[in-house]
Amino acid sequence: MPSRLPDLKKQLQDKVVPEQINVGKELALDVYARNGILLLSKGHYVLTGLQREKLLEMGYTADGQRIEPPALEQAERPENPHENVLHEMAFLQQRTRTLLKYSLQLPDFSQRVARLSNDVIDLAESHPDGVIASLLLVPFKEYGPAHALHTAALLALLTRRMPLSEEQRHSVLGAALTMNMSISDLQNQLHHQQEALSPEQEQQIESHPLVSSAILREAGVEDELWHWLVQTHHESWLGNGYPYGLARQEIQSLSHILHIADITCAKLTPRSYRPGLLPATALGHLFKRKDIEFDPAITTLLIKELGIYPPGSFVKLASNEIGVVLARRPKASEPQVAALRKLDGPAYIDALIRETSNPAHKVLAPCPATMAGVRASHLARLWRGQHGHA
Repeated sequence: MPSRLPDLKKQLQDKVVPEQINVGKELALDVYARNGILLLSKGHYVLTGLQREKLLEMGYTADGQRIEPPALEQAERPENPHENVLHEMAFLQQRTRTLLKYSLQLPDFSQRVARLSNDVIDLAESHPDGVIASLLLVPFKEYGPAHALHTAALLALLTRRMPLSEEQRHSVLGAALTMNMSISDLQNQLHHQQEALSPEQEQQIESHPLVSSAILREAGVEDELWHWLVQTHHESWLGNGYPYGLARQEIQSLSHILHIADITCAKLTPRSYRPGLLPATALGHLFKRKDIEFDPAITTLLIKELGIYPPGSFVKLASNEIGVVLARRPKASEPQVAALRKLDGPAYIDALIRETSNPAHKVLAPCPATMAGVRASHLARLWRGQHGHA
């Protein structure tokens, strides 16, 4: 790790004390070695008891450091927001980031997560097609918060069809939003990283279900189902999941649903160095593994909910046009589509609505976003005020 300026050594007068370092908790101050090398910076999490012991053994604080939380970022909705579901999902993404970043500095953390879950549920109920489109089209700066919100949104859609209590539904959405909170920064890093994981990164990933649960306890979360879902969202029907290595019959159904939603959103989301999978390809991967790795009932529900041509995905039409799917229709092969351009021509000034039940505008095949000829962020207006297919 890089050394600080030499004169910092003169300021390192105080040893850290046990009250300043807690496992699963964000550091409120920088911790240095006696020679001035920074051991762990303010805002990072202490992941293990061994790490805490080493920091207590070797750590010093800089003279005059003040232990105070950073100012909370504000993500306030405008007084009269345009009724546009993609813009609303971008706003919810900001709120998710704030919750993950400042979980241990918010006295009402549980209530804030519950309010965010409610807003995601309300949006899924009123604008289901737009919510699905947002998973594919809303841009993001940080993968960690975006993936958390995507998973919660997909679960809000799926759980509309399940006989769950309101409490269970909120527990599973709360778990989706917070399951990776201990590695949110690492997720942002890995979004751009093509090389293999380092041993330290592997350790962080393997421990993150338990560390995230520990952070939730520090933040005041008492819901035991929420904790269990966070702890077990990487358990697999194959028996090779972590951290417990549970057998298939030991995995709760809600943990398995969260696991499938987590995998689905990861497959659909592009990395900085590769595009996301086409929805049909991603869902096909899951369908091939049903009965073996994934519950066939949940897999079928997922495919039925998203459709073979999900809103926000791109398709080729019989009219030699490229279009974006706006909404599902009762017949899955005939979604509503907005044509964006001819295959061999420039983008239209205005998108043209096509009813694909008309043979002249029949959907021929899905296609990648790169064929659309327009930036995905420019398509948000197509879902303005649209309530979609229930």
